[in-house]
Amino acid sequence: MFKNKNIRNLFLGRLVSVSGDSLYEIAVIWYVFELSQNAFYTGVAAAIVMIPKCFNFLLGPLIEDMNKTKVLLYAQFFQFLLMLAIPVGISLGYESVFLVLAIMFFISFLENFQGTAEIAVVPQLVAREDRGKFNSVVSSSQQMMDLAMKGVFAGFILTIGIQNIYLFNALTFLAAAVFFSMLKVKPSNVAVKREASDWDTYKKSLKSGFVYFFTSKIVFICLPFLIANFSFGMAEAILPVYANERGGAEQYGMFILAITLGNLTGSVLVVKVMKFPLGLLMMILPLLSFILWFSSVIISNNWISIVSLGLALVPFGMMSILLITFLQTSIEEQLLARVSSIIDSVLVSAMPLGAILGGIFTPVIGVNPMMMFSSSGLICIAVYFFLNKKIRSLPKIEDIHLQEQA
Repeated sequence: MFKNKNIRNLFLGRLVSVSGDSLYEIAVIWYVFELSQNAFYTGVAAAIVMIPKCFNFLLGPLIEDMNKTKVLLYAQFFQFLLMLAIPVGISLGYESVFLVLAIMFFISFLENFQGTAEIAVVPQLVAREDRGKFNSVVSSSQQMMDLAMKGVFAGFILTIGIQNIYLFNALTFLAAAVFFSMLKVKPSNVAVKREASDWDTYKKSLKSGFVYFFTSKIVFICLPFLIANFSFGMAEAILPVYANERGGAEQYGMFILAITLGNLTGSVLVVKVMKFPLGLLMMILPLLSFILWFSSVIISNNWISIVSLGLALVPFGMMSILLITFLQTSIEEQLLARVSSIIDSVLVSAMPLGAILGGIFTPVIGVNPMMMFSSSGLICIAVYFFLNKKIRSLPKIEDIHLQEQA
């Protein structure tokens, strides 16, 4: 499969791109904290990264009518130019929180186009029988690259400096653009002009997805994940302040590495727990995550605190995969794409709110109480599932059919 130049270039482009994506969000949030020494601005920075992702569901029908390889190329190239502005500004002695926040917003916005185009271009390049293998290899490779890059950030942020990290980010975007420029795809025969009736169909399709989401039982199952994302958005925003109080940039890097490793471990080990009823798992997993997360805040030893926070993300990672698998096995196939994109946008919408509130209240209440408060979102999930009898009684994922459960 990878002997095909198109497939190889797409794979390498995505792999190089994710290496940059893995670094810039955490690096920029830390940089904003270094510039401002203010939790409010780190909250704003985290929210700005997340807000464009809330509108991802709107882009799919638009990108379908575009040249997807050009979308990939231009998205990466403009991300390169935007990211390059930060190290250039530092070298010229111009450092501005507002410049960094603006750059973050536009890079995150471009990522929406890039991510959707990456998925949409696969059928044009990869044979149907190879798509499962291709997606599996890409997914596992991206997770390992994400872990490796955050390990680099944790180990070298103090050694090579934030300016060089941004320069590396910019170069990864440029390298990805080079790989995507070598993709050769036959022009689509589909007309690119949308007629009025097409827009009507688009709006009806979007509306039917929202109706399905809000009228089926799925909204009640997704609600606790909204709380989880709110908690995680808050924690991401205040983590630089929390890490600074416990040791500084190196401590922040280690926390990021532990979170990434814990999430990856949960994603890998989740297959071991899928034999248990989903309702039971959704009571136990968030409870375990809460205990470990809360413990990491009150433990004074930094290394034990890092390990505890990493372990807290293992059940958290399992919960994320369980939700995705639940959606794939329970929603009608013809509705899956639009409903899952709506769910993704709805769930992500809680993260910027959590980030902003975390930034506002941390200077008032203190960072440790806010970290404890963010962990309490997980105990709310466990209680929610325990009190909801219908959801609590959900069977194993393979036995779930949403319409029967509704």
